[in-house]
Amino acid sequence: MDLFMNYVLPYASLDEPREDWRSLFYDKFSPLVKGTDSLLEAAREINYRIWDLDGWNITFKAEQTPEIMSPSQVLSHGYASCTGLSIFNVNALRAVGIPARVAGTPEWVGSGGNHDWVEVWADGVWSFFDAIRQPFNQTWFFPDPVRWQVSGSFKHAVYAASFKPTPKGIIFPLAWRDDYESVVPGYDVTKYYVKAAQDIQQQQAQEAAEVAVGGSEGQASSQSRRRQLIGGGERTAVGDVGAAAAENPGADVAPGGVAHHV
Repeated sequence: MDLFMNYVLPYASLDEPREDWRSLFYDKFSPLVKGTDSLLEAAREINYRIWDLDGWNITFKAEQTPEIMSPSQVLSHGYASCTGLSIFNVNALRAVGIPARVAGTPEWVGSGGNHDWVEVWADGVWSFFDAIRQPFNQTWFFPDPVRWQVSGSFKHAVYAASFKPTPKGIIFPLAWRDDYESVVPGYDVTKYYVKAAQDIQQQQAQEAAEVAVGGSEGQASSQSRRRQLIGGGERTAVGDVGAAAAENPGADVAPGGVAHHV
């Protein structure tokens, strides 16, 4: 029930204009997920198919926040930056009953600039993806530069947005506001992304060493191990994308080897 109330029922993610989008989105997107066998499969259908539905042709365009954030703004312009696209995607997922939330960082360590993306709750863990049409747990910022983000840093942590206040009183900083001003509740999920990124890079280094020493046999062995690590086609996850947390759904769990329970 907590998961439904916090990540399916809410009508907003961040500080976007409030709109009544649910009926339209349900009518448009529910046919897309009929016949899917899992939440991740349904989420993949949403992320890959909503952008050009009915001739919409929604695309990415940088530096559009906060001017273009709400669903109607995205639809009327036909584009948005990462924040507007993530909100649109989260709303689409929620409209068909899939728990989802916006995640992001106010500022990348070293390079600067902010970024937002989407997390989906399935199989007791959060999986992440970038809009538009990106696979789960595989995107341009993973493993670098997200592995350099700093837990506990107001500007350089990775956050996941929550509709209700979080136990530690953490907020989701809004990079487009002065001094990142925000009243949006959030979780600091940095350590899970960092741990998952470090695991992937360690595995990549081991694969490279095996190939260098063992030639074709080493390459086959490393490819087999990597398939086990990322979970194959349906889950494409980093390991198990965190330990199962069914007894506490909606906790601040993000990709990594160990789930944290609030």
